Amino acid sequence: MTGTMTSENHPPYPRLGELYRALGGALDTKAKDRNVDRLAREGEYDWSLLPTLQQTLITKPLRAATDNEFAELVDQFADHMRTSYLHMVARIALDSLTRAEALPLLIEHYFAPQGASFLLGIKKAFGGPDLMALLDPAKQPLAVVLDWFDKHEGRDLARRTFPESTGTDRSDRELVSRWANGTPPDLSSIKRFVDAASRRGAIDNEQASNLRRWMIVARALAWLEQGAPFPFRTFLRRHLLLGLPEIDVGRELSLMNIEGGERFQALKLPARMLYEDLKRTTPKAFGDQVATQDRLAAFQRLCEEHDPEGRTRFHLAWLLGRWHVLSGRCRDALRCYQEAAELANYRAGDQQKQIVEETLVLAAFIGGKKPLLKHLKHRAIVFGLFSDPRSDEVIEEWEIEQLRQQFHRIFPRQGRFHEAADLEDDQEQLPFLILDKEQLATLEPDLRNPRRVRTVRAPDGQTRRWPQLGFFVSVGRIDAVQALLEHGAPVDQLDEAGGSALLNALQRAEDTGDRRALDLLLEHTHSKDTLDSVTTRKRHTPLICAVRYGEPDVVGRLLAMGATPDRRGQIDDLTPLYRCLSSIGAIRKPVQRAQSLRGALLADPDHVQREVRRRYNISPGGVFGDERTLRDSLAHPGYLAIFEGLVAAIVKEEAGRLSEPKLLHIVELLLKAGANPNAAHQYPARGRTPLMLAAENDSVEAFDLMMHYGGDPYRQDAEGQDCSRIAVGFGSRRVVERLRRHGIM
Repeated sequence: MTGTMTSENHPPYPRLGELYRALGGALDTKAKDRNVDRLAREGEYDWSLLPTLQQTLITKPLRAATDNEFAELVDQFADHMRTSYLHMVARIALDSLTRAEALPLLIEHYFAPQGASFLLGIKKAFGGPDLMALLDPAKQPLAVVLDWFDKHEGRDLARRTFPESTGTDRSDRELVSRWANGTPPDLSSIKRFVDAASRRGAIDNEQASNLRRWMIVARALAWLEQGAPFPFRTFLRRHLLLGLPEIDVGRELSLMNIEGGERFQALKLPARMLYEDLKRTTPKAFGDQVATQDRLAAFQRLCEEHDPEGRTRFHLAWLLGRWHVLSGRCRDALRCYQEAAELANYRAGDQQKQIVEETLVLAAFIGGKKPLLKHLKHRAIVFGLFSDPRSDEVIEEWEIEQLRQQFHRIFPRQGRFHEAADLEDDQEQLPFLILDKEQLATLEPDLRNPRRVRTVRAPDGQTRRWPQLGFFVSVGRIDAVQALLEHGAPVDQLDEAGGSALLNALQRAEDTGDRRALDLLLEHTHSKDTLDSVTTRKRHTPLICAVRYGEPDVVGRLLAMGATPDRRGQIDDLTPLYRCLSSIGAIRKPVQRAQSLRGALLADPDHVQREVRRRYNISPGGVFGDERTLRDSLAHPGYLAIFEGLVAAIVKEEAGRLSEPKLLHIVELLLKAGANPNAAHQYPARGRTPLMLAAENDSVEAFDLMMHYGGDPYRQDAEGQDCSRIAVGFGSRRVVERLRRHGIM
């Protein structure tokens, strides 16, 4: 919390990289990590560094210098801090404050309460010195720890460790004395001192571990306070004295931000009026374009006069960007939006998300702008707006297309100025693909070139490229499929999304019941790569689609050709066996299935549901998949009736299409092929296995099959629930009886 963290060139909130650098400096675990320095300077330029940064920067060095228990405690604290801090930054604006003004507030109302709670946790876990003494600003933290240990053990540890009055013992003892007088030791020196004390018999191993822990804590406190312009330990001590009272940090920060905003009083009314004038969806009158441009110029002059430091400049950049978009000048708008996105980061609270959203769709609309899209997505991933990418590509081509299709929802035509220039490629595209049946009927297969890739254009301007075998399979042209196969069309040719003709045939059979093309393709051997392929967007695999289709002969044929029985797929990363048990649950418990469907569409979406909405291009879900448009629309009784009818139709269709005996046969086929009944899944419940899902669904037949193939009923999920507890909790009487019969309950 020194030096670089108080620079006025930084946003009011310290960046996450700055916090990691400060924590690494306090614990002396940083070494020469260039990544953390760059994260501190630039912010989240590479999301993939963060999942491992904490381990490499803090946890592993602490584990090597102390013990697993202490390192794990620090790791959990850092996890909690990262999550809660980013949540706070994303909600609460500090756009009126400088770093020098914001940091003492954050220390007092956020970091100090968190730190005080952490110190109590360490003492509860390991014992330790009097925290009031440790946090006394009149005392040196290392002196308090050494004094506590000496009094507790009835000895002068430094003298017992270095007993000689000359040579290295004397110099080492003087070094310990300097620590006690305020010179923070480095991590290696702490380790050497405690190891020497243990080696010379001054302390035992347990004492050594605790001394090492508290010396590191004291060193961190001393380092954090060194040169800081605020009494860090005093804040910590105050919170402990008050019994760690609940603090509404959002309220405290917001009040100070409002107070700081008084200096910008002259900007507030003009800004509000401009935001009203530049609403994205409100119809405009003739002459509004020039009138708003004049008001923007006047507002810019006011900003230069009243905010020369540029604390509120992201508002001006955002408004200018809006004006350019609504004027049809999208390329000029993007430059303003880029500036707004940079200035809003770690400053603008919940407006930060909206600016990033508008910048993403604008960048995609005007031609990809992939470097900018990647930069913004790195940042959005860290803030939890997107899930972690499933590939090496931070942003994939389908995402750019999905963002592009959101442009007309974010910037609809009716909100533009009447004088606006026409946009290039302004045709609004549907969030799904509709093809012209008459046009499809006229297309003939190219039998001279069976590998040909066909480009098909939809009426709304969307295009798709398919290997022609997969294309004719998808549209149900069985005559063309048969002819292409007879002329040597390759069944292993994948489309641009990683889908095969076999996958297309499986999806058509599931959707329409027409399996003629599927039967033709199953007569041909497919490569293992094709059988195990996963599509880029929706993560379909042939085997999971076959399980969803629910016909054992199809599943058996794919397994016989070499499909991997545990190849995971779908957006929730399921094994085929888990997917099969989910289908059994859907038809065994239709009421629960209907509730699940309602929840997926109406409840606030979790990270997987948001990703499903994005990858399936559910337009009302918005850019991040978290919009509440659909739920809000159901306040209308007519829409609600349609929705309930849809849910009922889905449940009825699944019950009519799927058969429990067939699904049990599929379970057996998968297990015989080597599927793991104990494979842990992360969603919807972390650590759940197919065996646990059978216990939940009360599918005793599937439960018996999986027990026969090595299912472990004692295995626990992340919440400590095993099959017995799950079966009892879900009222699965048949499985409970079976467990009792086996003596498991």
